[in-house]
Formats: sequence, C-alpha cells, structure tokens
Amino acid sequence: MTVIRSNSTSAPGALPRNLLLTHHHRAAMQNACERGFWMPLALSAVQAADLSYLVSLSSGCETITAIAEITSLEPWREADGIERWLPFLGALVPLLRPVPLGDRQLLAGWLPRTREQLQLLSLGELLQASRLSDLLPGSGACCPLRPVAAAADGCADRAA
Repeated sequence: MTVIRSNSTSAPGALPRNLLLTHHHRAAMQNACERGFWMPLALSAVQAADLSYLVSLSSGCETITAIAEITSLEPWREADGIERWLPFLGALVPLLRPVPLGDRQLLAGWLPRTREQLQLLSLGELLQASRLSDLLPGSGACCPLRPVAAAADGCADRAA
C-alpha cells in the first residue's frame, strides 16, 4: 500500500505547495479536522503527492478564512473499483488575512459545487492574491490558476 506523507515545505521558510478546493457543508472542515480525515477523493497519485492543505467550499460564503493541513494520503478503493485518495488531516489553520472570493462571473464554472468536484491551486499564489478571482485567466493577474477538474460556481467555507 502506498501512503503519501505531506511534505508541506521543501526548505525552511518555503511556502507549501498545493491547496485542494472541494465542496461540502459549512462545518465540514472543522468536523473533519476533529475526526482526523476527510472523505476519499478522486485524485491521481501525482496530484495527491503535491497536496499540503484542503479547503471546503460551501454555498453562501464570501471568503476563505482557514485551511486544513493534510498530514498524509492513503489509497482507498471504493466498491466501484476506482481508487481514490483518503486525506488525513491535522490542524485547521486560520489564515492571517482572509482571502475574498471576488468576481463571481470569473469564478462561475470554476469553483466546485459538489463533493466530487475538485480544483488545485498554489497556496503561495492564493496567499499573495487580493482575492481568489484575481488568479483566474481573464482577470489580468500575473499568476493565473490552472483548472484541474471541471467545477461549477460556489464559494468558500468560513471555518467556525
């Protein structure tokens, strides 16, 4: 069995690599950090190996206020035969500066609306952005996000 341990920094002071965006109800990240794991996700081994943090999206939220640390990922085979990855979580980390989602028109069709929809982005780029939509193609940003999976409009979960 392959277990991927998150290596959130490659050198002292380096920013973590990737943040996984997914969709769930408002308290999902808090609950998952308390029990120590998220739900199995359809990721490739390459995508799973490069994840450091997770944020859950839910309807009605306006900002990303906290992220969940991914401590490791393990393969998980569902009854359908598809191998997924089960993220084990550490602490819920509040952001020093909440990141607003921004322009809903730019985000339409990109943010996940269901648990099965995912997006990956550089945490460093997100933390440097004024708002999430500034990172999307067409926003004029210098570091546009690269969509990984088909997703639809939604918004970020406020960690309670």
